[in-house]
Amino acid sequence: MVSDIIKGLSEIDRLDFRRMHKVIVAVDFAQELNEISKLTALGNPIVFTNEDYGIAVAKVLLLPHGSDYEIVPVFNADLLIKLTEDPATEAFKLMFHLVHHELCHVHDDNKKLDILARVMLKKHYTGKDKYTGPLAECCWAEYFANFLSSCSASETSVSMMTDSLVNAIERTKSQIDAEIRSYRWHGDLDKLMSVFGRHGHFLITTAAYVLGYMDGLNKTLQELSPKAAACLTGSYFENTWQGLHPALREMRAIYPDGWKGLEVYAGIVKLLEDYYAIMGLFLSTAPDGQAYVKVPFTPETMPFENF
Repeated sequence: MVSDIIKGLSEIDRLDFRRMHKVIVAVDFAQELNEISKLTALGNPIVFTNEDYGIAVAKVLLLPHGSDYEIVPVFNADLLIKLTEDPATEAFKLMFHLVHHELCHVHDDNKKLDILARVMLKKHYTGKDKYTGPLAECCWAEYFANFLSSCSASETSVSMMTDSLVNAIERTKSQIDAEIRSYRWHGDLDKLMSVFGRHGHFLITTAAYVLGYMDGLNKTLQELSPKAAACLTGSYFENTWQGLHPALREMRAIYPDGWKGLEVYAGIVKLLEDYYAIMGLFLSTAPDGQAYVKVPFTPETMPFENF
C-alpha cells in the first residue's frame, strides 16, 4: 500500500525520491527510532513529539550510505494500517495525507543534500545557535512539507492543525511561565530549556505547519479557521507569527538553487531569538562560546504570586 502511494506521488507530484531506498513500518515506533538513532548521520538521539496533545506517527531520517546519504521514512504501523480502509473514509484520507507529507520531507531533504550536504550534516551548533539553529531548520521543513502536500489535505486535516495551533497558543505561555517559576527554586537550566523544547517548539512548528497549508492552498488564516485567527490576534504569539510567514516565504522564493549555505535560515534564527525572549528566555553567546540564557524576573514568573 505504501509502495503504491510512493509510485503514484512520484509520477503525479514529481517528488524527488533519489536517496530513498527503503521505508520502515515499525510495530514499536519509539524503540525503532531509538535503535536507528545510533546509525543516523549525526548519531544524535532522535526527538519526536510524545505529549497528550500530540504524538508523532512518522519520522524521516538521514543515514550514511557509502559516500552519500540514505533517506529513510519510518512509520508507526498501528496508524499506517488505516490505509487498508475504504479510501472514502476520513481515516484513510488523514493517513494518506500524512504519508504524502512525510514523502515531501524526502523530496526536501534530497534538494537540501544536493546543495548543503557539506554543511547541513556536519554543522555543530554552538552558543545560542544550539537553541535556534535546529529549530529554524525544523520550521522550514514542516512548512515546506505541508506546502507541497496541501493538495492531499482534507478539511479534517486542516482543521485538526488549526485547532492544534489554537490550543498551543492558549496553553504554552502559561506552561513556560510555570516552569520558570519552578526554575527559581531548582535552578536547573537544562531542565527549563528541555521543557521549552517540548512545549515552545511545538507551538512554533505548529504555526509553520499552518502557514504551509495557507500558502499551499492560497488561503488566509481567517479563511482556514476564523477561530485560530481570533485566537492569534492580540496574543503574545502574534508578532512571532507575523515575522515567521515572510521569512519562510523568502526562503521558498529562492529554493533550492538560491540556497548557498546555512545563512539561508538567518531570518528565522533571528525571529526565534525574539520568540525565546517573548517567552521569558533571553539568549546570547558568552565570550567562551557557550550559550548563555538570562531569565529575568517578571510579574508572571515570580516564585510567589504576591512577591
